[in-house]
Amino acid sequence: MRTKAAVNTKCARAVILLAFPLAAFSTATSADLATLHCEVVDAETGQLLPCTVELTDVTGQRVTHGAGYRQGFRCAGEFTETVPPGNTTLRVRRGFEYRAEQRTLDLHAGETRDLRIALERIVDLRSRGWFSGDSHAHMIHGERTVPVCFEEVALAAGAEDLHYLSLSHAWQLADPTPEALDGILQPLSRPDCQLTWNLEAPKNYHLGDAGRCLGHCWGLGVRGRTIDGANVIPLLLDASAADYESTKPPYANFESHRLIHEQGGAVFYTHPLRWWTGSWGGHGGYPVREQMRISNMAVELPLDVLVGPTFDGLDVITGAGEHAANAKAFQLWCLLLNHGYRLAATGSSDACFDRPGGAVPGVPRVYTHLDGDFSLAEVTRATAGGHTFVTTGPLLLASINGSPPGTSFPAGAAVQQLSIEAWASGTDSRGLTRVELLRNGIPEHTFRLDPPQPSWRTNLMLRESETAWYCVRAWGGEERTQQAITGAFWFESAGHQPPEPVQPQVEITLVDATTGKPLAGTVTEVALAGPLRRPGRQHQVHAGKATCTVPGTVRLRAEVPGYEPMTLSPFLDSPQLVELITGLDDQALLDWTTYERLRAMLGELQLTFRLQRRSESRGQSRVSRTGSVERGEKA
Repeated sequence: MRTKAAVNTKCARAVILLAFPLAAFSTATSADLATLHCEVVDAETGQLLPCTVELTDVTGQRVTHGAGYRQGFRCAGEFTETVPPGNTTLRVRRGFEYRAEQRTLDLHAGETRDLRIALERIVDLRSRGWFSGDSHAHMIHGERTVPVCFEEVALAAGAEDLHYLSLSHAWQLADPTPEALDGILQPLSRPDCQLTWNLEAPKNYHLGDAGRCLGHCWGLGVRGRTIDGANVIPLLLDASAADYESTKPPYANFESHRLIHEQGGAVFYTHPLRWWTGSWGGHGGYPVREQMRISNMAVELPLDVLVGPTFDGLDVITGAGEHAANAKAFQLWCLLLNHGYRLAATGSSDACFDRPGGAVPGVPRVYTHLDGDFSLAEVTRATAGGHTFVTTGPLLLASINGSPPGTSFPAGAAVQQLSIEAWASGTDSRGLTRVELLRNGIPEHTFRLDPPQPSWRTNLMLRESETAWYCVRAWGGEERTQQAITGAFWFESAGHQPPEPVQPQVEITLVDATTGKPLAGTVTEVALAGPLRRPGRQHQVHAGKATCTVPGTVRLRAEVPGYEPMTLSPFLDSPQLVELITGLDDQALLDWTTYERLRAMLGELQLTFRLQRRSESRGQSRVSRTGSVERGEKA
């Protein structure tokens, strides 16, 4: 039997009672139990530290405060727990930069033991301009099997020593406006741990089909209101189709990317190579399939790369246990960098607080280097710029001539100094086992640390005569789950230019929907920012035919006097292109011939606008085949 000395009234949770059989619950008294009161402080400042506690009693049972977190419980720096007498193991940890402390206590019946534990910081990366965060953590993912509140999320972020946690939808709010979220999260923030909100958006399944996922992204630093005062949250959700939303008008991911960028944010693909096989269907008009490829893969990513890139980076690690998917995500990042695309290396946890065992933010996490003081706007800018390292434990700093990853240098005869510093995570009792320097994704130097080391550093001299990129990786004592990866350093030869965005060539046909008669009119490029339209260039169409070169991220709106306007998407209204993209598997995403095949298809697109004569319903909105609404347009 266990009782908890104090319960947070704002976020009450049941304590799990596991140590004694149920029959003993009603007969045990305080004289039969032992009480442990503990303070956890910073060894240097003496201040109480939010932390994670693993308290295991004499029976081998671990104290937990709810199903969301099963490895122990979090506290704000002080706790009191009642446990059976006997040998009790206490382990206290706080993120990766503090050394975990462990004690074995012989507790006696009726005893109250007072304990003070001082956690020592291995390295203070914040003092060196590096700030850690997790921007892919769900308060409510959808399972809703575990109750969760904002106070619990704030305590978890502090206990994991995250400098910021960007909490994704959904939230425990009836009306999630930016102002309502800020009003809750800002008072729960601390000087060393800022809470903010974001969305996993676009989170897009083509026509609601989980086998044809276009990809999931997370954003950072997004302003909550447009210049016209519109709430960005429903706009981004409108431009995504969730599982089974088969009747929802489809959008491309790059259309959400544009809205995120317009709102001052940055956007990153997450778990780009994740998929599994399972049962799905029975809703949204889809039959049940027992063995279906269910996908979280970023199949639209090759298109977004070629026509942009329209996004800022991708997670090279999502979730510490997804070994195969993470290895392929790193391989994908290397592939894109090797073809000249400068994309940031990021990482995120995909924590789900409403799922049993899912309330674990910050593993992995991304560290971002700032030249000045911390702000979310500066973190957004620097993360998009690739000034990052990603980790599931090891701490890894690499710099060239004092500059962080994401920095460019001229290729040539000059020698550059690469400095590497690494520390094993404070939770790693073994130490660093390997450090590796990669050039263009291929190991250039490998340092095997035998015996493993708690910390390690070196300087290397680089002379790079060609366009190339470098990054560093490090592994902890358990290499499958403890890894760190830096962003890329760039070397540029004279005259180097990044790849130009592919501009699709579209053969446009305008015809009367009833007679097939060719029509003359105009076609306007319309860039969508989520569901918001941004009209652009116009193209004239004579005698029903025209060939136009357009940006790959626009839709085309055809207008002919006397006819209803119609909008089509070169992507979503090209069946062969949709079929290719939504049918990609993980191996195709890692094969550059897939990108070249897409490039070729973008050079020969065809769109036929079959226009209806203007009807009596003059001035009403009209929906095209892709669901793009001609909002407020006068006929």
